[in-house]
Amino acid sequence: MTSSATAAEGEDTTPAAAPRVRRTQAERRATTRGALLDATIDVLVDHGYAGLTTTIVCERAGVTRGAQAHYFATKADLVVQALAHLTEKLVDELVSKPLNIADDPVGQYEVLLNRLWEIFSGPVSQAQLELFVAARTDEDLHLQLVQFDATVIDTLRDAAVRVAPALAARSEFQSAMTTAIATIRGLRMLRAVASERTVRRAWPPARDQLLAGLPR
Repeated sequence: MTSSATAAEGEDTTPAAAPRVRRTQAERRATTRGALLDATIDVLVDHGYAGLTTTIVCERAGVTRGAQAHYFATKADLVVQALAHLTEKLVDELVSKPLNIADDPVGQYEVLLNRLWEIFSGPVSQAQLELFVAARTDEDLHLQLVQFDATVIDTLRDAAVRVAPALAARSEFQSAMTTAIATIRGLRMLRAVASERTVRRAWPPARDQLLAGLPR
């Protein structure tokens, strides 16, 4: 039988479509949770902590209020988890690039400092500023941030060990990292009263002073 005859008899010759792959429940949950966390950072930056509501977050994330309540019991939990989510993504970017573009420890430290500066720039610094100020009068948020802060410092130190093990092995490195992170955070907080250009202009001399504190 010819192909024309087959078609004439009404037989469907269209190739069968590939079966649609269904996502697992765990994948759907991860997608929903990630959408909520990303939307929370966006809303926090746009509206501040006082103006952030779970309703606005859910609308921006495209999920229901019930889904949000399932993953995050309180507003404080939601925003701190969102900040942790953003920080983790930036730390992953930090460790994805080695520091071997510089041979000596001071050169590697300079590269590391510049990367930390970029991590604390943009949404993460704006979100931190909003939360740190709000935590002064919000006990629940304060407790959440204390735990978050300890975790993020440890995470950044571990990341430094991964990208620069020889540098991290030096006895003075831990205290140098603590000072560096405090300096970077402090400069980024100036964004509340100064322009981005002014804040960025203050970074090179501050970085030079941090480098000077690392023994040759």
